[in-house]
Amino acid sequence: MTLIKHFAVLSLAAVASVASAAIQPLNTITDSYVTLNTSVLSANSFTASALGGSTYNSSTGKLTDAVTSASTTTSPGALTVAYNSTSGVALSGSLSGLGVTVNMTGFSYDAASNTLFGNLVVNTLLGNATYANQAILVAGNEVGTLGSNSLDSVTSSATARDLNYTLSNFTMASDLNTKLGTLASRFAWLPSAVTNVVVYTKPTAAIPEPSTYALMALGLVGIAAISRRRQAANS
Repeated sequence: MTLIKHFAVLSLAAVASVASAAIQPLNTITDSYVTLNTSVLSANSFTASALGGSTYNSSTGKLTDAVTSASTTTSPGALTVAYNSTSGVALSGSLSGLGVTVNMTGFSYDAASNTLFGNLVVNTLLGNATYANQAILVAGNEVGTLGSNSLDSVTSSATARDLNYTLSNFTMASDLNTKLGTLASRFAWLPSAVTNVVVYTKPTAAIPEPSTYALMALGLVGIAAISRRRQAANS
């Protein structure tokens, strides 16, 4: 009855207003994904599947999810990264014999609090419950940069920069833990089911200036001239 009672009282969370954000231009991102620990999912009788534009490899646990924007509210300030609003993952399983599907979409990452947010919809035979813009997981390890800036102190710029980061060592966000109440213990495995969150941008190869090409051409001409002189001297 405790399980039924908790799912019955879950309600739509209000989305807090935020300060005006300055969008930071990004170079083309090479890869953006979440690695799920399939062993943890299996041990807890849950499976994962992709939602929206995401893709999921059940063998490797790799869930792709595209980054759509990065922004700051101050300069310098911590970066907020938004993912595709309709993409994400569905976790399906059972709790106390009750079939449960948890859909998580519209992820975002707040570097100021190291927190991963998302829209959660819990589906059961008893009905649905929605958590909008819900804090889900907190990363214990954050390694990343936007250009030469750390994610925690980004200086606003109109120039596109490389975004790279890896998040790992997750714990459940305290707000979600509180909302779940006694059900929190039933989802205690969730943080360990997420191995890492990765965004990678392959460095753009530098394009030589015209003057560089000219110097290279002169160098080749010089090498050719020296080679001809040596051939003439040996003949």
